[in-house]
Amino acid sequence: MRTSYLLLALPVAVYAQAGAGCTGWIADSGGKPLGGMTVKLEPGGATAESGAKGAFRVEGLTPGNYLFTVTGRGFVPHQNSVTVPEGCKEMAIALQTVQTAVEVREKSDNFLATVSVSITKSPGNLIDLPYSVQVLPKALLEDRNVQDMKDLYRNISGVTDSPYSAMTFRGFTQREVLFNGVRGNPYGSLDNDINDAGFSTSQGRLSNVEFVEVLKGPAGVLFGGGEPGGVVNFVTRKPRQATGGEASFRTGSFAQRGGHGEVTGPVWRAKNLFYRAAIYAEDRKVFRYNAGNENLHLATGLSWRAGEATSVGMEYEYIDQNLLAHRLRGVPVNGAGGWLAAREWTASEPGDRSELQARVFQTRLDHAFTSTLRTDVTYRYLNFDRPERYHEPRGVNADGRTMRREFRDQYRANADWSVTANGYQRVARNNLVFGMEAVRQNWTGRYGTAREAERGGPVPGIDLLAPVYGRGGNYFIAPAAFTNQNVLANRQGYFLQDQIELLPKLLIMLGGRVERFTDTGAAAGVPLRAQVTALTGRASAVYRVLPKLSAFVNFSNSFNRAPSLAQTPLANGPHAPERGRQAEGGIKSELSNGRVLLTASWFRIAKRNVLRLDPAFGPRGDNFSAVLPIGRVRNQGLEIDITGKVTRDLSVVGNYALLDSKIEADRITPAAVGRALPNAARHAGGLFVRYDVRRMRSSLHAGGEMRGRRYEPYAAFAAAGYSIWDFGYFQQLGKGLELRVQLDNSFDRLYASSSLFAARAGNVPGSPRTFTVGLHFLPSRGK
Repeated sequence: MRTSYLLLALPVAVYAQAGAGCTGWIADSGGKPLGGMTVKLEPGGATAESGAKGAFRVEGLTPGNYLFTVTGRGFVPHQNSVTVPEGCKEMAIALQTVQTAVEVREKSDNFLATVSVSITKSPGNLIDLPYSVQVLPKALLEDRNVQDMKDLYRNISGVTDSPYSAMTFRGFTQREVLFNGVRGNPYGSLDNDINDAGFSTSQGRLSNVEFVEVLKGPAGVLFGGGEPGGVVNFVTRKPRQATGGEASFRTGSFAQRGGHGEVTGPVWRAKNLFYRAAIYAEDRKVFRYNAGNENLHLATGLSWRAGEATSVGMEYEYIDQNLLAHRLRGVPVNGAGGWLAAREWTASEPGDRSELQARVFQTRLDHAFTSTLRTDVTYRYLNFDRPERYHEPRGVNADGRTMRREFRDQYRANADWSVTANGYQRVARNNLVFGMEAVRQNWTGRYGTAREAERGGPVPGIDLLAPVYGRGGNYFIAPAAFTNQNVLANRQGYFLQDQIELLPKLLIMLGGRVERFTDTGAAAGVPLRAQVTALTGRASAVYRVLPKLSAFVNFSNSFNRAPSLAQTPLANGPHAPERGRQAEGGIKSELSNGRVLLTASWFRIAKRNVLRLDPAFGPRGDNFSAVLPIGRVRNQGLEIDITGKVTRDLSVVGNYALLDSKIEADRITPAAVGRALPNAARHAGGLFVRYDVRRMRSSLHAGGEMRGRRYEPYAAFAAAGYSIWDFGYFQQLGKGLELRVQLDNSFDRLYASSSLFAARAGNVPGSPRTFTVGLHFLPSRGK
């Protein structure tokens, strides 16, 4: 960890009157001056740069409160409040900057994050980036008090829900997310695979997450092949230098019980070794028949500060998740999206399960070779087992009331590792970022099925209007009837990106990446082997129109290799990769004296050689991994985000997205041409507002989400638009103790959060009105 000090010195002979100049200097903890650091003050927007001896001068500074932001030389940007008094008194303010980028923390009461961290591979101010980046800080996560990753989608413009582990990002369905800026999702499955990743039914949790970063549009240069909508990065909590701890407990509707506890601080009396240990637990019923969630999450960490230039961090997580009566499909619907059963209905029996046991180890080394060259290397390993035994709806019988079902016994397991190395170098007017990534996935799948009674099997159907459970569940599936699959997937990528200051107000960014994929394995007894090389790039620019207003434009492309299991002849393979191109432009503005950030962007993404599941299941009709290239799609739209403190007591996070999604060619389903992609809503918005009542030591919260009508073009049914509203009340009861009361979906709106692939699987109903009350105990907080 590196520590620098901003020393603001006001000489005794000079008074801080209107128009006066203030002098200060910047040095590291050893007293060595740091030149080339940029200092910015708000309100006012005054800037200065430290010289060779670390000194700087700010003109026109009047007495009052200011927010100082210090950036440059490989340090992560940091902010601190400074009071400039009447008269002239010498004072010094210590600013602590963190070399390990993923350890950045925003103020606990601040919704506004103004700097990027690991999602951009190098530190930088959001207003200076030539593409759209959004940061959801810890303050928002704590105030919303949400547990499921999907609950954050309403606060990200351009992102809406899609079934299971997927999201719809700028109209494209995608499943992969990052942790700490690297690959290794313990809730995921086989990367890029349409079937197996899409149906990863594990419930992504926000326990142990410090903050969230979102990069919108193709991220191929920095993170390699993937969908063109964007990428979400979850940054986990780290050890802190000061002794601290916290605990929470909550209860409420659906017999929910949950809470967490954690401690952190230095190991014994060590001055450079710090620890963290945390436990998260939850047990609750789900509003669907027979369903419930059980979650246990253990997290530990060690951080060693080897000196000013070097730090090493280690983390270990254990995740045990048991989803009762899952996998949950939706509620069957008719073509107009009308429900054919109550929202509580499910095809699952009480004995059905979707389980997960995951183990994650990560270590990261940060080192600064010089004051302008910084590197980090991360090794991440995970393995998990996911057995599932569940009843699958297969269609409604001629009586209009009985849903046919089959029983599926499935098992998936991953053993993954990745090594990611990044470097950041500032040379003259160039900010160079470079690095490499190597990822290896060892995936195993095993599937067996017992057929429905209507096809001579043992699995009974179930009534839609008056379901009777407990009549099915003990079925024999012969070992020879199971299908076994395995994939060993490797990828290696190398990238280089340079942001160049051509003029004082104009910065351009150029970047490129080369990536190699090699997949081997076997699918249903057929060997598979596929190799492909990808090139991705970015050319973009940002212009500072005014000190608090910038305009940007960027052009980038994406590359997504075909699903590994779809590369055999029995899956219609091999297949060429999917490719996309994006053009984006927008503005970013700091309002209310820098307390609010407004971002607006327009984008157009064209994607060709789009692959989707083959409705005929391959040439033999028995391969559920079979895909076909359908043609082209085009998504374009407008996104607006506003985040920050509008007034001293009013904070807001709001967004709106207008999406025009269009299937331009589809050789399998011509009727889909001209339609939007699945789960792509034309209109979507989200809002969260907090008002602090300081004299009562309390706060009021209100939040909501709006989604327009959606249409499933390949199954020909709709999902109606909706809006829901949540309310909350937080009350300080004493030092470090807070009461939290929440009412979600306050008006008990019946709505569909997303649509599945067939009317029999239906629309996924959103949660009904839910009441939660909890206590959050924070006796002390490490820094």
